[in-house]
Amino acid sequence: MKKIVVVAALCAALASSSLFYPATMVVDSIDGDTVTLATATGHLYEMTGAEDYEPGDLVSAIMFTNATPRITDDAIITARYSGFTRD
Repeated sequence: MKKIVVVAALCAALASSSLFYPATMVVDSIDGDTVTLATATGHLYEMTGAEDYEPGDLVSAIMFTNATPRITDDAIITARYSGFTRD
């Protein structure tokens, strides 16, 4: 029953496009397998388990708003390498 409720909640969330948005970020720093990403406005987000990223790499991400108006609690749903910046 719990799985059905979770799936139903995810389907409802996916139906509402205002809960998800695209973001392009730059790899700010790497500590072990934790990658810190920075948006153009200076917000920082972390993801773990990422390999082969270097500071300055561009990352395209799909973000989840957590159904709140605050950007500080948004979460990365998916992230993909999309290029690099020049030094």
